[in-house]
Amino acid sequence: MWRAVAAAVAFAAAAGSGVLAAVVAGDKSLGWWVALGVLVTLGAILQGVVTVTEPRRRVVASGAGAVAIGGSAATVQTRVRGVSGASSAAAGDVVASAPGAVSIGGDVSGPVTSDVDIPERHDGR
Repeated sequence: MWRAVAAAVAFAAAAGSGVLAAVVAGDKSLGWWVALGVLVTLGAILQGVVTVTEPRRRVVASGAGAVAIGGSAATVQTRVRGVSGASSAAAGDVVASAPGAVSIGGDVSGPVTSDVDIPERHDGR
């Protein structure tokens, strides 16, 4: 919750900085320059705090051709050919544990394709 408040205050500081920049352009007194500097500094500090305290996610890809991305991605393509094998059990926040599995913990701005071609086994296994 506090990160959302810090982001909102940083946004308000950025908006206030824009208004103060317009005022400083018209009235070049030292007080307005100090106020502008304080708002810009406050906004930069809050943005730094929000960025540094972003929770870290455990990203695990354990299947053949599996792709796990902890953040955002543009285009993701994976191709698996061959014999089916066992995937190891995976635990984490962003998990891709099957052959050709794709797991993205953020935004995707492009196509995501997974082409898995594993022939059926006829030997009872």
